[in-house]
Amino acid sequence: MAIQEVFKSDFFEKLIIKLNAPKLKNKTNFFRLLAVSQKAGLWLIDSLNSLQKSEENKGLRIIIKDLIRQLSQWVSLADAMGNHDYFFLVDEVELVRSSQVTGNLVETLYDIAEELENIEKINNKIKKALIYPVMLIGISIIAVALLLMFAIPSIVSIFPEDGIPSITVFMMSVSGFLQKSWYILVLLWIWLVILYKFLYSNVLPFKIFIDKMAVTLPVIGWVVRTSYMYKFSRLLSQFYAAWINPVVSLKLMSNIFKNYEYKKKAIEIKKDLETWFTFFESMEWTKLFDPILVQIIHVWEDTGTTTEVLNRISGFYKEQLSTKIDVLMWFLEPFLMIFIAGMIGIIVASVFIPMASIVTAI
Repeated sequence: MAIQEVFKSDFFEKLIIKLNAPKLKNKTNFFRLLAVSQKAGLWLIDSLNSLQKSEENKGLRIIIKDLIRQLSQWVSLADAMGNHDYFFLVDEVELVRSSQVTGNLVETLYDIAEELENIEKINNKIKKALIYPVMLIGISIIAVALLLMFAIPSIVSIFPEDGIPSITVFMMSVSGFLQKSWYILVLLWIWLVILYKFLYSNVLPFKIFIDKMAVTLPVIGWVVRTSYMYKFSRLLSQFYAAWINPVVSLKLMSNIFKNYEYKKKAIEIKKDLETWFTFFESMEWTKLFDPILVQIIHVWEDTGTTTEVLNRISGFYKEQLSTKIDVLMWFLEPFLMIFIAGMIGIIVASVFIPMASIVTAI
């Protein structure tokens, strides 16, 4: 549901939500503090009133205000959260809905907060891992651009025009283009980013191709598959603990998963379960899940063991994901170095080749 349909507030509150979008950390604190206040025995509206007063993010304060308004009109907490689906995810809403029926709201809120903390840690790890290569590429591009635009023309101007080699002529052409039309490259980059986002969001064959590449590429595919195996085992454990029907659980997963391959597989498993196949039979031959995960689910189905087994395997995949992110960064670093060395090497060659020719002639 759109923000305009949710709020019965004025234009300024809608604007505040857009300008002060709550971050993942804000959401984590919301669920954890709500769990603490519920465990202390406060009424739900009283808990939300306390959270609204203590919350520093203006956008989240408005969301909590609207939750209070809806609860005062006898709307359930899950339905009230569902009206803010730009902030609360499908699994969070459904877990709260189920917990309100089974009476384990406090445990569910703690569980959601813990999962959000795990996601935040993984996101922070990825951001930290990307800082070095992004800064390295950025500084290198700026340095190369400055050399091409200012240093190369000054140095090459001292050489005789009839003795300049082809590589130097090419670099001079690049330098002239950057001096006169650098903004074209900037606009082209912006256009490519916008085009990619548009194609990925609106053209299904393009999305399928990109998502397929993400799953099958070496190293990157390891990270993506491990991430989804963690999500799958974790969500399945949470949904079963909340007594959510397996078919409904798979439907929710298909809505949560962004990668087309895993979204399609979740739908396939759901259809198989509807025709009385088991998880194991539906997952046995796929390459999207590790055999160990499939076997654990098989044992879990046969023995009726608790969801603690899935919790443990999801913890294993969480640790694996952290390790594989480090491996990915280690794998990319040599290629970045080769790329930067290649750019600088071409520039150096364009200067020293004519210089060596002059020295030889002398």
